[in-house]
Amino acid sequence: MLLVLMYHGVSDPAEFNEHLDYISSHYPIVVPGDVLPSFGLSVCLTFDDAYFDFYHRAFPILLSKQIKAVLGVPAGYIVDESTVDSEVRLKVAYEDAMKDEIFIKKTPFCTWREMEEMADSGLVKIASHSKNHVNLIDGEADLSDEIIGSKKLIEQRLSQKVEIFIYPFGKVNNKVHKFALEHYKYLMRIGSALNKDWHNLNNIIYRVNGDKLINERKYINNFRLFKYYLKYLSNTIRGR
Repeated sequence: MLLVLMYHGVSDPAEFNEHLDYISSHYPIVVPGDVLPSFGLSVCLTFDDAYFDFYHRAFPILLSKQIKAVLGVPAGYIVDESTVDSEVRLKVAYEDAMKDEIFIKKTPFCTWREMEEMADSGLVKIASHSKNHVNLIDGEADLSDEIIGSKKLIEQRLSQKVEIFIYPFGKVNNKVHKFALEHYKYLMRIGSALNKDWHNLNNIIYRVNGDKLINERKYINNFRLFKYYLKYLSNTIRGR
């Protein structure tokens, strides 16, 4: 089985380091495309939105431990490089980062140069998290620009193939999913569930809130895994 954890930020590097020590000492850590063991549980780490704290706080820890992770990038908010002080970039509230011109003036997201460094390390697998981080099931969303345009932009800037798409807000319906499947090998959403493998029966990968596991100092245990497995069955039956 496969457990995919979803994070949005790292506020306490020491706490995150401890969290990774626990996971890496109990389970193999994988990214899409890796062969999964025939038995036991594997864990995949995913980080949404490509906030600067991933590069500043999480990436050095991943690098020191040689642990792989997936980074979901909202491509329309990424700038070439930044001269803004790190503390200024880190202090931008998540709810403000995409507003107006804040993402340009204060660069709260990773820059293309920083992402190139991380991608070149071989540890960070870059995924599209759409172009403008919009609700894709909203009738006004431009699916071509959000799903295809983001992929083309990332591939152009980083010179590497993008095979993973992470649905913003976890919002997806049959129309959106069918369209995304034409352009990506792996599709991820929030689902609070375990996974059979990288595709499941619905060609979608479910993710569990990793931020909550860190913040509430909760760890993976058999009872929690059983609940995630039941949710996997429920999601599969409902086709969601």
